[in-house]
Amino acid sequence: MNLRAVLFDLDDTLHDKSATLRTVAAKQYVTGELSSFGIHEGEWVSQYLDLNNLRIEKTEVFSRLRDRFSLPSDLAESLLADFDNNLGTEAKLYAGALDLVRSCKAQGMKVGLITNGRDAFQRSKIVGMGVAENFDAVVTSGGLGIKKPDLRIFRACLQILDVEPNDAAFVGDDFAADMQPALELGMQAIWKSSAYSPRVAFSSDNLNEIRAFLLSAV
Repeated sequence: MNLRAVLFDLDDTLHDKSATLRTVAAKQYVTGELSSFGIHEGEWVSQYLDLNNLRIEKTEVFSRLRDRFSLPSDLAESLLADFDNNLGTEAKLYAGALDLVRSCKAQGMKVGLITNGRDAFQRSKIVGMGVAENFDAVVTSGGLGIKKPDLRIFRACLQILDVEPNDAAFVGDDFAADMQPALELGMQAIWKSSAYSPRVAFSSDNLNEIRAFLLSAV
């Protein structure tokens, strides 16, 4: 295996989505003065994480939070606007993520990112986490109008990088959305997971271990 490029998923691969959501939920609990509505912070944070991890629009997330906690509509709308405008500044990388991306770049590999989500919203996370400058290509489903696992979004990123699929690896946490299409295209599939599959080239939920594997493949 002689890799020329490595492509990454964002959320739950490089971006510690749960840690980010916990931080934002706790801040909104304070700024929204939610204790005055008799809401316990632990319950708010728990519901906040659960709903934001569903594959539904953020407008629906905050509508459900409004209904669940009997919030005024204008407050729910304000919390949604704050979420959209400021989550990027709170976005947190997993331990080892920045070193992983920088090491791949330093070894001469092209580095790409493919992520499902609204274009400006996803890019705000990349900027907020301080990793934007390390990517040679960033492709979002919101920008392209195509979501993973559609093979076309993978091909679009590979085309920007000018790399053939069999010269590239894809690192992601979701087998159906990340590993399956990468395998179909002939890419090396690297699964960020503690689970095992004989179909992938490597699997680990430790980014330092993934880094070591990738650097051995250059």
